[in-house]
Parts: sequence; C-alpha cells; structure tokens
Amino acid sequence: MDSRFYAFNPRPTRIALFLGACVLAVLTAWALAAARQGAEPFAEARAGITTGLMLVFLFAFHRLRPRPEWGITLGPLGVKVARPFSNAQALEFGWSQIGSVRRLGRKGDVLGLFFREQGRVLVTRHLFAGRAVFEEMASALEKRVPTPPYNA
Repeated sequence: MDSRFYAFNPRPTRIALFLGACVLAVLTAWALAAARQGAEPFAEARAGITTGLMLVFLFAFHRLRPRPEWGITLGPLGVKVARPFSNAQALEFGWSQIGSVRRLGRKGDVLGLFFREQGRVLVTRHLFAGRAVFEEMASALEKRVPTPPYNA
C-alpha cells in the first residue's frame, strides 16, 4: 500500500468564520456608537463581548488555513493525523493500534478511530474541502480496518 495524503482544507468553515467575524465587526461598531451617545447602559459590555467573539472567529479562521502536511496520511505502517488547531507534531498510529473505524453522527460526518487499548480520534467532514475527499478517506480507512463482526 502506497502512502496516500488527504489534506485538510475547510473552505466552507473558513468562509463562515470570516463572514461571522464581519457581522461581529458591524455589531461592535454599532455598540460603540451607542456607547458613545450614552443611549444604552450596557453598550460598552456588548461592544467588548462582540469584539472578543470577533477575535475568536478570526483566530479560528487563521488556524484553519491550509498548510503543508496538514491532514491525514494513510501509509503502509499506519495513520498519521495532523491536529487541526495545533502546530504540534502529528499523531501517528500503527495499524495494529486501531481497533475499529466507525462513522458517527446522524449523517455520518464524523469518522471515529477507536484504539484497542483506550482512546479515540475523531475526524470531522468539515475539515476537508468536500464530501468526496472525506468519503474517499473514510472508505480507505474502513477497507484497511474492517468493522468488528459484532457491530450492528
């Protein structure tokens, strides 16, 4: 089995975060204008909260940008999973460590890698550019690590 790389590229999520930050910027400006006029008693608090939320949205927008080797690599020895919000080294698991692979959620948009000992890694569909890339990666993992026969 050759190594296959599935890049994280959450375009729709990044667009939603950016649009949310723009809406929060407008709300912040509105709250600051109201605070300056003294029309509302809690306008300054509202401006502070919306500013904080806007900064969180912009931080998430920045951290979810595509980067080299940021994704999931399926290799002959195991799986390498990059952490979405961290620059830390990617998590590496051997095929023997992975007990099962299951789709979770109502629509199956979350792929769970469950380990033989304890623990799991969840990979959501929104981290990929499209549903087709997620489905291809999930199918490749499911072929390599079949679900247990007792799983209904």
